[in-house]
Amino acid sequence: MLIQIHFFDYFINTGMFEAGFPPSNTAYIGLFYARKELTFRYSIFMVITTISGALSGFVSYFILQISGTSLTGFQWLFIIENIPTIFLALIIAIFVTRGPGDARFFTPEEREFAVERLKSEGGPTKRVDRDLAKAQIKLTFADIQTYFYFFIVLISAIPNFVLNFYLPTLVNQLGYDAIQAQLMVIPPILVSTVVTTFNSWCSDRYNTRAWNILIGYSFSIIALVGMIATRADDPSLYKLRYFFLILLACGAYSVLPILFSWCICNNLGQYKRSTALAMIFTSAQMGGIVGILIYPANDAPSFLMGNSICLASVILSAILVTVLKFYLESLNKKRDLIILANHDYKLNDNDLKYNNRISEIAMSLVEKEPKFDEVLCDKHLNWRYIT
Repeated sequence: MLIQIHFFDYFINTGMFEAGFPPSNTAYIGLFYARKELTFRYSIFMVITTISGALSGFVSYFILQISGTSLTGFQWLFIIENIPTIFLALIIAIFVTRGPGDARFFTPEEREFAVERLKSEGGPTKRVDRDLAKAQIKLTFADIQTYFYFFIVLISAIPNFVLNFYLPTLVNQLGYDAIQAQLMVIPPILVSTVVTTFNSWCSDRYNTRAWNILIGYSFSIIALVGMIATRADDPSLYKLRYFFLILLACGAYSVLPILFSWCICNNLGQYKRSTALAMIFTSAQMGGIVGILIYPANDAPSFLMGNSICLASVILSAILVTVLKFYLESLNKKRDLIILANHDYKLNDNDLKYNNRISEIAMSLVEKEPKFDEVLCDKHLNWRYIT
């Protein structure tokens, strides 16, 4: 009983200290890069996380077999995997700064350039303003798009966590033994790595978010429909079902970095952005709880319930993303028309045919004006949301 209590305490403490790392790291990356650069950077971070998870599972299988010593396999696992982490953290701590303006690895000219280029996008503030922080936090909870991101990430995280926890199990159902299953996890991870980075690069290159997310969802929908429609106990279909697993990995892993980037890029103000990030990372963990509960062992090998729930979650996510895209576009157009009205600009028939033309005219009229302030944040009339 005492061992169980200590074991439980260990996981509580581990979760408490580790929980802040992903949102903090995501927010920290956002301090150094412009909106058009973030998605690709987030994809690299998440791809590395996914690859390390796959390799960790493979290595862990063999470490857990260690016996004949005073320590058990799982104790060796924590020692071997955590020593490099601690050592690397001590080295990285030397280089971590509060932002580009304090980066010791930049020259004074580079620091000034790094700060100036992010000013128009609401770069990091140099001081802590408690009143401003409270105002921006309140603005976050009053913003409807925050709740769109919250629920989209929550249900999008379900298939993502399913793969994180059950990919070896799903591969094992295709006739592979335990060791072979660990090896056959690698191709889906590698293919999804390429798809994730390319899709994220395109998102930055063309300054789009919703379309790239919907592309990822399309992979997942095809994969899940295929897995539901094919017999899981037919060996002749194992290769096809393995292909569907690869497609599912491409879809599930490719959407989250774009979703995180979408949320950060459209939440202006350091405190508003950080609050929104904390909310969506919380929602991701909530979705993860659902994901790890919907594939019970007695549902093998078809896992019909789990696949059906994942399919429903992806379809619902796609609907919410589409609604959010149109909502943000309507806000952008409304602000464009207000600017044109304020400047007494008369649109001709040709201008009215193209939304992009209206936006270009409006932004040219306020080109030299500020795009934001710390009170209005992204509600500023001159700010435009990425869709």
